Amino acid sequence: MSQKIIELKGSILTLSVLKFFSDDFAQTQQALREKVDQAPSFFVGIPVVLEPQVELQDPTFLALMVEFLHQLQMIPIGVRTKDETIINQAQYAGLAVFPPEEKRAKAKKEDRQPESLPAGDKVVDIETQAVGHSEVESQNSEVASAEVVEAITPPEQVVQSAMVINRSIRSGQQIHAPNQDVVITGSVNPGAEVIADGNITVFGKVLGKVIAGASGNMQAKVFATELNPEIVCIAGVYQLSDDIDEKYKKGLVQVELRQEKLVLSPLTK
Repeated sequence: MSQKIIELKGSILTLSVLKFFSDDFAQTQQALREKVDQAPSFFVGIPVVLEPQVELQDPTFLALMVEFLHQLQMIPIGVRTKDETIINQAQYAGLAVFPPEEKRAKAKKEDRQPESLPAGDKVVDIETQAVGHSEVESQNSEVASAEVVEAITPPEQVVQSAMVINRSIRSGQQIHAPNQDVVITGSVNPGAEVIADGNITVFGKVLGKVIAGASGNMQAKVFATELNPEIVCIAGVYQLSDDIDEKYKKGLVQVELRQEKLVLSPLTK
């Protein structure tokens, strides 16, 4: 009887997507460095898919970007595009090529009414999205079918209560709540970190890092009575304190993910 050595099958993974809106490498490099400098440890070791939003006139642009991302300790793995010129650059740079997420964007528009969001000038944008490799998936359709049968089996109904922390989280401490919500009755101090696969509720101040929906749950939310975090993140989409309007930093506020953007809204007491 032969022993299985490897298994290759298609999958859909949640990866960070780096969009850039300028074909000027120096300008893009500077903007990306400034973004990463705001939270350096957050970006170390994260796999990144590049998604150019402009034509790349410089044939070495992607190769230079790959080298720069390695310097920032990020891991570029591919590009998402249907532009033949960019695909040629990607192949030269040793990057995988992913198809644009047209189907996913269309489905999301049908699911909910779009809400207008401010579109500020920007050079780079880093988000986290599900990225699949359709070619590998099609090559392994038989294996994929077997996986689907297993996936649609109704799971057991398990009620898992929230993790409740009756104190403040000090600098250097990390709270991790896998597969559940977390409630902090105190504050999350600067240098502290709270990570949950579900919602995060903080009855005190949020001054450190709060990461909800850590396993990719885009329905997760963050609630806080004072939100001035080092970073607030839901399903990989994040905002830094500098990006948060002052009017949301005082008073009860809710943070949720809409159209792949974090949306903050005050809650009346």
